[in-house]
Amino acid sequence: MVKVIAENGEFKVEGTFDMGYIGLFKDSQMEIMTTYAEPREWQCVTEALDTESCTDEDIAACLTDHINELEKRVQANIKHINDEFLYKIYDMMTGCSNEFWDHEELTVKEFMPEDEDIDIYDDIIAADEEHLGYCEEEPNDGSVEKPDVEAFIRKYMPMFNLDNFINGIVPEGLCFGDGSFSFQCSDKFDYALACSAYDEIEEEDLSFTDWHNF
Repeated sequence: MVKVIAENGEFKVEGTFDMGYIGLFKDSQMEIMTTYAEPREWQCVTEALDTESCTDEDIAACLTDHINELEKRVQANIKHINDEFLYKIYDMMTGCSNEFWDHEELTVKEFMPEDEDIDIYDDIIAADEEHLGYCEEEPNDGSVEKPDVEAFIRKYMPMFNLDNFINGIVPEGLCFGDGSFSFQCSDKFDYALACSAYDEIEEEDLSFTDWHNF
């Protein structure tokens, strides 16, 4: 849970916000990404308060409720959120032929091919075309059935230590705006797969809309 505080001309966010595999964001890692006056115009505020007469403390309380309700929605759809994040990492790995096996902590050696000239991604991409069929444009609010990205990676990429990668994600920042919020994270493996990985998420359907990595 979070608490938004109106203090010294800014809205300060305290507490935690759980984004699943993307990380648990705490206190100073979170912020209201706007000027002090702008939240009075946010839809969640104007729908709940008389912005002509409400105090900054009223707005802070409204933002507190809104962000905590948002976290509940994220948690209710955390499988979709996790899979969206993993798909973007997977898509970069296969698209760039990323050599994750250069990092011992990300590699399960017994599943690596003995022949170093074999492209381990060939069979994975073929399986992707047959089984994954992932559509990034679809929402993550549970309204559209999606394939299980995590299960796909575990089945077709046993040489990739997915658990270590997930446990090695370092949350860096979470910013709340009017109708959307954004995250940034990296990995602790010398930024092997995630380096200031960023995306903006629409509150309405929890869709990822602006992915950047490296």
